[in-house]
Amino acid sequence: MKFKPALPLIVGVLATAVPAHAASKVTYYEDVAPIMRANCQGCHQPTGKNIGSLVAPMSLMTYEETRPWARAIAKKVGAHEMPPWFASEPKGVFSNERGLTDKQIQTILAWVEAGAPAGDKARATPPPVTVEAATGGWSLGKPDFIVKIPKPFSVPDAAQDLQVTFYTKLTDELLPHDVNVRAWEFRTGSAMPGKYTVHHMCGGLEAPGFDESAAEENGESVGLSLGCVAGGAEPTELPAGYGLEIKKGSTVTMSMHYYKEAGPGTGYMNEAEIGFFLASGPVTRKVLSRAIGNTFFEIPPHSENYRVGAAVTLKKDTELLALWPHAHLRAVTARYVATYPDGRKEVLLDVPRYDQSWQVTYKYRQPKLLPKGTRIDVDMTYDNTAGRAAKRGFDTNKTILEGPRTQDEMMLGFFSYTELDTANTETQQQD
Repeated sequence: MKFKPALPLIVGVLATAVPAHAASKVTYYEDVAPIMRANCQGCHQPTGKNIGSLVAPMSLMTYEETRPWARAIAKKVGAHEMPPWFASEPKGVFSNERGLTDKQIQTILAWVEAGAPAGDKARATPPPVTVEAATGGWSLGKPDFIVKIPKPFSVPDAAQDLQVTFYTKLTDELLPHDVNVRAWEFRTGSAMPGKYTVHHMCGGLEAPGFDESAAEENGESVGLSLGCVAGGAEPTELPAGYGLEIKKGSTVTMSMHYYKEAGPGTGYMNEAEIGFFLASGPVTRKVLSRAIGNTFFEIPPHSENYRVGAAVTLKKDTELLALWPHAHLRAVTARYVATYPDGRKEVLLDVPRYDQSWQVTYKYRQPKLLPKGTRIDVDMTYDNTAGRAAKRGFDTNKTILEGPRTQDEMMLGFFSYTELDTANTETQQQD
């Protein structure tokens, strides 16, 4: 599987013409650097800030680093392809919504048209401290405690599509008493530099007394999900007053999906870990996570716009905190729709150009209240045609089933939430 870099080097004319008098006044330090700092430098750092390897293929922290990419940047921002954001609606409700204003886009285009001048460095605000320099790579700061897989794992040369679940019991030394956490961050561990070697990582919590051998035998878990991360994903940080409870003696599960080219010299040592951040104040809302999913579908060979759906009907008043659609190579759209008890419908999330290599978690600025009786439908569409196959590297002649391998497919509409009443049942449908 091959991934496209975030900003491929494209040389050519700018997407939008810029008046010469405007271009002559724009410089990097005075005009462009603040835009880059607010919208680009969070990912475009020397060591990257994502799973497996770099999603951002180059650092844009300084003028010297940015200048060679000036025309590629202009091409991407002019086409509204950077910063990456794949949802068409709703607008203005997600805290991590990315995008540049028309004025910011025109500023960048004018700077490039003028020859990408540096300007007066003395007037520039200093760039942010890189994640690596500030916290050793943790984007939310230094964790209060870190849970690693039991011992480093050797991903063999022969592995291409390998899934392993690790279980780490929280000792009294690591967690002497029950806690509430406000945030957690997944780090998939060392990998082959510059290559994508991890498809995704999922985490979970099992209650004290959890039997690892029984879970392995049954092939299932009944614990609490911590969610998953894949390319483009961000850490989970809860609003004030919300928390996830972790009891002493619990077991943390880490499910790793290693995905790389097989061959001599491609193996590496991996030590995945999760950093937890304690809640600093009282927690009045306990946070949960689950998925609306369909595991019984078949995508025919050469099919286009093949729809797979699933739904849940809530039996509790529920606050949504975040949405995360997950699928694989053939997925092209994802959509969440709420149907309220009075019949009114509302689009919760519409992703018309789903991209498996950018696994965005859509985080609400304010928790979204859904009354009990609300039905949430999640629909995804898939393209199993030759055109899609040429871009994504799969066999279009196969019937595709649900499965864990990257060449299989998934239909999962994850969401994190908190429940506000005492009912304890819900119904789920698949179609």
